[in-house]
Amino acid sequence: MDDNQRRMHEHNLLRLQKELDDLRSRWPAHSVKPEMVNQREELEEEIADLRKRLKE
Repeated sequence: MDDNQRRMHEHNLLRLQKELDDLRSRWPAHSVKPEMVNQREELEEEIADLRKRLKE
């Protein structure tokens, strides 16, 4: 992985983490909508994938 790719992955990781933090701040105590659950799962998967790529 070259430096540009690494910076791009790091930037995307920060962006996704902010999105996840925002989603968590809006997370209701009860009656969570399925769309929110799906969005959280997708964000967590993308974050895990980027972290894995950055470790390589």
